[in-house]
Amino acid sequence: MKKISHSLTMAFIVLTSPLTFAASSTDLTVTGLITPNACTPTLADGGNIDIGKVPVKNLNPTLNTEVGKHYMSFNVNCDAPVVFAVKSIDNRPDTNIASPLFFGLGLTPADEKLGYFWPYVGNLLADGQRVDAIRSRDGGGSWTRATTINSNELLATSTIGNTAPIAVKDLSMLLWISTYIARTDSLTLTEEVPIDGSMTLEIKYLP
Repeated sequence: MKKISHSLTMAFIVLTSPLTFAASSTDLTVTGLITPNACTPTLADGGNIDIGKVPVKNLNPTLNTEVGKHYMSFNVNCDAPVVFAVKSIDNRPDTNIASPLFFGLGLTPADEKLGYFWPYVGNLLADGQRVDAIRSRDGGGSWTRATTINSNELLATSTIGNTAPIAVKDLSMLLWISTYIARTDSLTLTEEVPIDGSMTLEIKYLP
C-alpha cells in the first residue's frame, strides 16, 4: 500500500505543478533591541601619543623602523553590566603598510605610505576579575582569542579560557602601541613630514 500511495502522490504533484504561481511579494524585517544601559570609553592622556621628532638618519633604509612603544590605559564604564564589544576604525585607511590589520600613519607629500601603528592589549580586568580578550572578524558571528587591536574588527571580553562575550560593567586594560616608519628607500624625506596616525574606538552593544 505504501508504494501505491507514494506513486499516486507523485502523479498528483506532476499533474498540478503547472498551475502554481510565483510569489508576487517579499518581506523585509527590521529587528533590534533598545537598551537603557550605556557605556563610555576613555583613553588616558586624551588618547594622544607624541612620537616627537625622528631624525631621518635614525631610520633604516631597507627595513621598517620602530620609533615608539607607548603604554596607555583604556577603560570602558557602563551604567550596568552589558554585553558589548569595541569596534576599531582606522581613520587613515589605505595608508598603512604590510597588513590591513594595522593602522596607518598617513602619507608623505609625495603620497607614499609613511608607516603604521599596532596596539597590543593586556592586563584585562572586568569588574575586578581577570578576563581574556577575544576578537571577531565577522561582526560578532564567531570569536577567537586576541592579543592585539586590529583594524575594523570587534574586541570583546570572555571568562578565562573561553571565547563567548560576557556582560561587563567596568572594564580596564593596558594598551602598548608600537609605531613603525616604513623603510626610507620607499619614502621621500627631504622635508619634515608629520606622523598622522588616528583610530576610533567605538562601543557596539551585542545581543
